[in-house]
Amino acid sequence: MNTQTRFWTALLAASALTACSAPEDTAGTPEETAPAEAAEATGTNPDTAAEEPEEAAGLPRVDIYIAPLSWVGDIPSLGPIHNATGRAGYDNQPAFAGDGAHFYFTSGDDEHTDIWRCNLDCSVIEQITDTPGSGEYSPRPTPSGGALSYIYQPPGGYGGEVWYDDPDGGNARPASRHGPNGYYAFNADMTRLAVFALGDTFRLQVFGRFEDTGPVTVAENIGRALYAAPDHESVYFTLPREDEGYSIHETGFDGAGTARVFDLPGTAEDYAVFALADGRDAFFAVDEGVLMMRTRSTPWHSIADLEAEGLSGMTRLAVSADRRHIAIVADDPSGG
Repeated sequence: MNTQTRFWTALLAASALTACSAPEDTAGTPEETAPAEAAEATGTNPDTAAEEPEEAAGLPRVDIYIAPLSWVGDIPSLGPIHNATGRAGYDNQPAFAGDGAHFYFTSGDDEHTDIWRCNLDCSVIEQITDTPGSGEYSPRPTPSGGALSYIYQPPGGYGGEVWYDDPDGGNARPASRHGPNGYYAFNADMTRLAVFALGDTFRLQVFGRFEDTGPVTVAENIGRALYAAPDHESVYFTLPREDEGYSIHETGFDGAGTARVFDLPGTAEDYAVFALADGRDAFFAVDEGVLMMRTRSTPWHSIADLEAEGLSGMTRLAVSADRRHIAIVADDPSGG
């Protein structure tokens, strides 16, 4: 049995356990609810999702595909795409480690999820969290690079709270006390957070982690794609358009200076933001199966036809800090 097979076998075995080994100091608002990802999978609002058991809502059967990027100036080309995770189940929310040679991701099934880390072809796979009965989502290296962050969802909870951990796991603790949240972004010195807050609507809220004042609501009915700018000095988020597409907006971590930036192409909901060699922010999105790119000052243009490469149902994207690789979440080709 090779390394990859052993780790996936361990993952499936872990998902069958019932004892919870979550950190003792839990956060968030426990309810009889499904996680934020289940709401996303069914297209429901929080109130509707709260009435459905997680097993009924289900998680999408998706894999993470990795492809190399090569650049001529600011123009990228996509190398061979390979299915890195390649198993039945839910493998989603990739985020590259600072070294560009590994990525973190959320993996699991309808029972629970954990955070894992792979090298680029997942020939070496490491489990970062092990919390049967609860779940972790949205792993991201912190701006300082010295820790890992994610959403910890307590057993029976809907959404959760932002947690810290060591890059290799084993030292989980809360990063804030305002929840429940689905997604999040830290500012550069990690004194402030922007969160996708769960409630009657999906709200963008910002707050100081060490301040007594509560969160400030910046926008209502936001989309799920919430990211810090590469310099972590501002936050990008999306709002729906009347034509069923989304537009990207930007705000400060204090909620000031909120402004529309541009529209995502077509009906795309997801995007990746990264820094070019000259420091400008650049963006990838997928429209009708085609990978597109733009900067804040240049229009969307085609990079690669992903459907022609056999991918379908593309959603989340991530780019390594060195711009040498892209991660693409797409349907499990086996139907999972």
